[in-house]
Amino acid sequence: MARIVHMGKLGGYAALLDGKLLELEGRFLWPSASAVGEAARRAGIVPSDMIIDTRSPGGVKPVGAVSAPAAATPRPGGLPLAA
Repeated sequence: MARIVHMGKLGGYAALLDGKLLELEGRFLWPSASAVGEAARRAGIVPSDMIIDTRSPGGVKPVGAVSAPAAATPRPGGLPLAA
């Protein structure tokens, strides 16, 4: 069963199967959930009825933001994490 995902920043819909983005009819991004669902059906893949939305809720601020110097401290026995 393919998962339908609303790609928030891209503004379109895509399908995932086993965690991989599906190319359907030469496209990865579709204008609506119904369009990607129909393309999946034509390809013989059953789409999920549930749509995953990747858009973050507006106005929500991260809790406990980390300052830049703290984010750049090295890991024990390793290289610093990329910022």
